[in-house]
Amino acid sequence: MNAHPIGVAVLQTPFFLIAHALTKWSNLSPDGFTLYYQHAAGLAGTFWTVAGLFAMRALLRRFVTDRIAAVTLLTMLFGTNLYHYATFDSTYSHPYSFFLLASLLFLTDRWTRADGADMRDAVLLGIVSGLIVLTRHTNVLFLLVLPLYGVTDGSTARDAMLRLTGRGREVAIIAVVAMATCVPQLAVYYRATGHVFVNSYGDLGFTFLTPHLWGVLFSVTKGVFFWSPVLLAGVAGYALQRHVTRPFALAAGIIFVIDTYLIASWWDWQFGGSYGHRGFVDLLPFFGLGLAAFFEWSAERLTRQRVVAIATVALVGLSCVQMLQYWNGVIPVSDMTWAQYRSVFLRLR
Repeated sequence: MNAHPIGVAVLQTPFFLIAHALTKWSNLSPDGFTLYYQHAAGLAGTFWTVAGLFAMRALLRRFVTDRIAAVTLLTMLFGTNLYHYATFDSTYSHPYSFFLLASLLFLTDRWTRADGADMRDAVLLGIVSGLIVLTRHTNVLFLLVLPLYGVTDGSTARDAMLRLTGRGREVAIIAVVAMATCVPQLAVYYRATGHVFVNSYGDLGFTFLTPHLWGVLFSVTKGVFFWSPVLLAGVAGYALQRHVTRPFALAAGIIFVIDTYLIASWWDWQFGGSYGHRGFVDLLPFFGLGLAAFFEWSAERLTRQRVVAIATVALVGLSCVQMLQYWNGVIPVSDMTWAQYRSVFLRLR
């Protein structure tokens, strides 16, 4: 039994089929490892990252101007490790999860805004929800977005409950489609072990009593805010309570706190070799909403806009340089120390 769930393989299937057809046509060995298969596997992650960016743009354009949406997407792509996982390590699950969360946010917002029944979006929400679980099981947390959308206080909580109960048929469709999407994974587990629900990682697990919270958030080793400091502006965007973040703020906060605790409690809290902390790539659509809110706030005054623009360009540039350092082997894949960081700072070779 493979330790990793099948979501990535499912989303790679169209690319595999194209590669398989080209391999047969070229009379290469159809063993899954020759030229076309390798390129298809790499390009699949790039494709789904771009698709995620399109989904984020469509969502952001409902709240902010096209200019702010574009700046937000560029900052998120190059100011974090997203570009790295869209290209250099594109076969990891994280670019796929990025696309799926972006799609979930977009579809939830569109489905909620619909005046009447929207069965098409209900089916799409079910498929996306199922794929989220298939791609990374702990990301089942993301599904809190749907019931918590728009909840800011007791009154809006009641409104959300009435919305879900009033559209019970669509909610049932979402649930049934999501569960049907997960059936192949359960079948794989049952075929391999005789059990439907299993821990595919075996004896590897969580150390809940000793989470490395500082390590995953701020440390030089793998701290998400150390290696992608521009994301702090995304956090600030939620504090500003702008309309772009308000519908998603409660869900984003709860999911971030729980997911951070899970990541920090994993037996290998660094998640092995990675540029920055790859565990947080999945959450970047939430940060994107915060960044858009922050940039909208900064655009209200010219002086503020100039300061934010200079700081953003500097932080994006730093991220790109450090990404190149990682690619060239200057930065180690794990266990980075302050002494190492200072010795190679801005050095490309």
